[in-house]
Amino acid sequence: MAKLEISKEDLIREEVIEAARGLFQHYGLYKTTMEDIAKALSKGKSTLYYYYKNKDEIFEAVISNEIRDVFKEIRSAVENGKSGEEKLRIYFLTALNSIKKRVLLYRIIKGEIGENLKTIVNLKYKIDNHEVQFIREILAYGMARKEWVSEIESDLELIAYSIVSAIRSITLDMVIEEKFPDWDERIGILSEVFLRGLKR
Repeated sequence: MAKLEISKEDLIREEVIEAARGLFQHYGLYKTTMEDIAKALSKGKSTLYYYYKNKDEIFEAVISNEIRDVFKEIRSAVENGKSGEEKLRIYFLTALNSIKKRVLLYRIIKGEIGENLKTIVNLKYKIDNHEVQFIREILAYGMARKEWVSEIESDLELIAYSIVSAIRSITLDMVIEEKFPDWDERIGILSEVFLRGLKR
């Protein structure tokens, strides 16, 4: 099978995102300048502006990449589940671990949310829609295997939304409120609550 080639433009865009990600983590968005990013890449600012209009556009690209990476990790892990129940358990655990790995970046970003609220909200809306549909697929898979009570069949969308909302609430506690109790135990309890309501 032929190896997919990455264009020079795409490669440079990825390099910019990686450099900016490191700088945002270290200094925050406000203190990081386009000149800082260009220096980190050993390129001129004119090259940077050729690919991105401004720092906010780079910021959006960094967050978009992070969100996509989290979702890829979750989907890849969930595919290993053999049953609807196992897939849901894997989803809860993997979602938590993926967020944990990125807590440092999210903490930096939380200080920038005021100036970039619209960007964050728009990205969150997009990923939440994808994730709700993904959870709905898991629920439908379990339903086809007759793992769940039949009464929930008409409410799969609402249940999927509730699960995603629960994960988002935990994310807020971890990142925005900086509360750090035993998250593994909490996520285990949360998954049990949902599964008990679903199972026959």
